Amino acid sequence: MSKKNIIIVINSLSQGGAERVASILLERAYHDSHYEVELVLLENEIAYPLPKGVSVTVLSTLNNSDSSMKKTLSIPFLAYKLFRFIKAKNPDLIVSFLYRADFVNILASWLHKKPVIVSERVNASSTYNNRSLNAKINKFLIKTLYPHAKMVINVSKGTKEDLVENFDISQEQQSVIYNPYDSEKIISLSHEPIDIKIDKEKTIVAVSRFRPIKNIEMMLHAFARIEEESRLVLVGDGSEEEKLRKLTEELGIAHRVIFVGGQDNPYKYLSKASIYLSTSRSEGFPNAMVEAMICGSAIISTDCPSGPREILAPDSDIRKQMQTGVEYAKFGTLVALDDVDALSLALSHLLSSRDSREVYSQKSKERAEDFQLERIYQEYCDVFNFVIEGNSR
Repeated sequence: MSKKNIIIVINSLSQGGAERVASILLERAYHDSHYEVELVLLENEIAYPLPKGVSVTVLSTLNNSDSSMKKTLSIPFLAYKLFRFIKAKNPDLIVSFLYRADFVNILASWLHKKPVIVSERVNASSTYNNRSLNAKINKFLIKTLYPHAKMVINVSKGTKEDLVENFDISQEQQSVIYNPYDSEKIISLSHEPIDIKIDKEKTIVAVSRFRPIKNIEMMLHAFARIEEESRLVLVGDGSEEEKLRKLTEELGIAHRVIFVGGQDNPYKYLSKASIYLSTSRSEGFPNAMVEAMICGSAIISTDCPSGPREILAPDSDIRKQMQTGVEYAKFGTLVALDDVDALSLALSHLLSSRDSREVYSQKSKERAEDFQLERIYQEYCDVFNFVIEGNSR
């Protein structure tokens, strides 16, 4: 059987959840005898290791300093460049990750007629719930372009339901595949030492970009209300870092909050804390949460759309969203969005109860088994082959 040639397209390989997933899938497919894979980047930024020998093509000189509007306006130009690339390579399938790459992929397909798959990584309605011009453009493009893809792979059931209910994308055109995790690699890296001294039993860790949608302010306000001995380790960086540092000073917790910056290996911090905390307003499928579960952390998360409820309370109605309070779910703790009282209560409970932490630590490891790399990779292969074979008939 001849190898199938697959092109993977993504904005960049900067540090981020979708970028991490794309790099994992690329590496696994690169070593799969059934496929030949190449990588196309809209921007030349690579933070994750790539297999030696993999072909990488960069379509533009755009970078992080360019405005979101400039990047949006570049979509037609990049689509034409991708079309020229596809015409020369003649692949069997083009798979894209993240909105701009998805839009570029679909527009290019109108010219080359090859099958394309797009990957929905976040809940579009909650991500673009403001009235900015860029949000309006993105929602318009999702609704207009996504129906032209052969398949939309959603990272969670919640993102799929959002596309059905709010963007009129048919159920039949969509599938759900959770993110893959290489547990052995994560656990191995988690053993590396860190350069700060902390008491694991009293330490909370969060891995996040410092952006408004991550709602770190809620985290800090809740943390300010709990016991003085506790420590909060923030792994990440972003546009709000200075604002957050000032808030820790205003709340009198600067000596208890440790900013360690963005890290190539966040797992060494995850394994040194007993509790992992997420306060996002919106997610697709939170990577760092599952990575923390692999490391055995007890999880506390806001009940935001989409992902946390599916991970921590998979037997519940995924459309449910608490308005107030705490839910001690099967695999972790959920708290209502912006309910600082509920979050501080949940934190205090876990910090004061070793038994609860140990139970949830074991539950975390149990749930993480559902997201093992080989299982998830096979699900991707099934969709790839289905689309390729359907197009060849």
